[in-house]
Amino acid sequence: MVHQQAIIELEGFPVIQGREALAHEWMNFLQDHQAAVIETLPAEHMRVESLFSTTINGRLYLFWYSLQSAKGADVSTSTSWVDQQHVAYWRQCIDEGQPSLKMKLENHFESTIDH
Repeated sequence: MVHQQAIIELEGFPVIQGREALAHEWMNFLQDHQAAVIETLPAEHMRVESLFSTTINGRLYLFWYSLQSAKGADVSTSTSWVDQQHVAYWRQCIDEGQPSLKMKLENHFESTIDH
């Protein structure tokens, strides 16, 4: 069961036009180094982090779904090599001059069944 103070977010970020191939390289990098990524999650109090992509009006967006037990360390201050590469890709790919698409959580349901 998720702690009542869990932080659940879903937010999408526009990729700089012309950098779509680099963004896909970034997603492949994270997949290829999944074990190293998972090792960094406890510092962020991250229980679940899932990444999605979609195209809206011809523009690639990368979406992050996250479930944190509490506000954790900022990934940009991490000394982990995988986090540092992740942040470098972010800076090269995400168009911070455009607004993100932040979804508002309306409801959250979780089963009490142990898997």
